[in-house]
Amino acid sequence: MSKKTADFATLFKALADDNRLKIIIMVHSRSLRCPLGKEGQCKDQTCIKDLAKKLNIGLPTVSHHVKELTNAGLIIIKKLGRWSYLRINQKRIQELMNFVQELIK
Repeated sequence: MSKKTADFATLFKALADDNRLKIIIMVHSRSLRCPLGKEGQCKDQTCIKDLAKKLNIGLPTVSHHVKELTNAGLIIIKKLGRWSYLRINQKRIQELMNFVQELIK
């Protein structure tokens, strides 16, 4: 298997879980806003603790899913104090879209 093929296999495995897809959607839609110091709201990030509440699953489980998404390059994590804030890796999503476009040509 080529490195590129293995890379996309990792990406599709990360997306093959219902909760991970929900996380991607929530982070992308920025539906969960987190207070962040004096700035008020995270402009382009979602707090991992709010994902756990919204999905009604434990923080360790959400952390595991986020780790899988991060390893696949789909999510970028920014740690601030005790909490981790997430945003979509737009470059990686574009690579995925280009790959799929090649498949349908």
